[in-house]
Amino acid sequence: MLSTASSLLRRCRQGLLSLLACGGVMSSVLMAGLIGTPLALVSPPAMATCTMTGSTSATFTYTAATISNAAALPFANTWSCVGNGGAKGNSPNVCYESTFGGTVANGGSTMTYTVGLNDGLNTIASMVNGHLYGSTNGSNNNVLTNPATGTNSLAPTLTVTVPAGQAVGKPVGTYSTNNLQFMFDEQGNYGACEGNFNPSSANWDAIGPVTYTANFVVPPVCTLVSTTTVDFGNIQGATTVAAGGISATGAVAVQCNQGAAYTVYLGNGNNYTTTRRMKSGTSYLPYALYQNSAHTIAWNATNVGTVGGAGGVNGTGNGSSQTLTVYAWIPPGTVVPATLGTYTDTVVVTVNY
Repeated sequence: MLSTASSLLRRCRQGLLSLLACGGVMSSVLMAGLIGTPLALVSPPAMATCTMTGSTSATFTYTAATISNAAALPFANTWSCVGNGGAKGNSPNVCYESTFGGTVANGGSTMTYTVGLNDGLNTIASMVNGHLYGSTNGSNNNVLTNPATGTNSLAPTLTVTVPAGQAVGKPVGTYSTNNLQFMFDEQGNYGACEGNFNPSSANWDAIGPVTYTANFVVPPVCTLVSTTTVDFGNIQGATTVAAGGISATGAVAVQCNQGAAYTVYLGNGNNYTTTRRMKSGTSYLPYALYQNSAHTIAWNATNVGTVGGAGGVNGTGNGSSQTLTVYAWIPPGTVVPATLGTYTDTVVVTVNY
């Protein structure tokens, strides 16, 4: 090394031109030694650490009273950002985005849904899948107003809604989606959202994507659609019903979800003793109700309150209105009262499911 240095000095004494060249070499050596120093003095921009609290899974269960209504499933969350050292404070600007498939499924059966947002200042009734709310492109010309300006949290409520009428007649079961995502990013100015919802030194405080699971439970639900009056027509008074009896029919219509088991029961009426009776004034006319046209299987309220009871007519829903025929009969040998008039009775129809 001494020999090398000595040689370098001797070359530098050879003249001014050589000295300048030698100085250039020395200058280059010094600069090379300082190259890493400026980078070591510069630290990356300190961004906040953002977290989310709140439920990411929720369930809506329909009832007989709500099966025809819209089903709204809200997810209320708090998005908090905590400064890392010299991190920037909350920005007055925020961007949102949500991605979702738009359907909840139960096997091969589906229902559609919409996604809405309300954060206290910004309301988006129906979000568009993958649309950047706050972008300079599309329908939003500016970033959105941050409702949490001056604080370290946002409080957006994301609502998943299945529109009214979709659950009616659907197969029983749980309709789910687990591909619904939502994210936000606070912006440093009123410019366009860059669409980067992953926290980094290149953007403002961000969190994303958070995945939500929405469940909509369709239980067995039946509705009594209609009943049809049983009319025996005109009967000769003060006579005895001839062989074969007098027949008439009525109907009961029910609508149950596909796959829902149900049983329809008929009450004993208002004038029952040992049999059902129609009444006019103080006079009575006996009759009976059956499940079949042969009048061999009584239709009554035996085991009412259960599904599959012997006294009722059993069925399985298909999602549409189903009509059950009521076979009414005045047996042969029945004495018809001499009192003229209209004989009536009221029977309660009960659907158990």
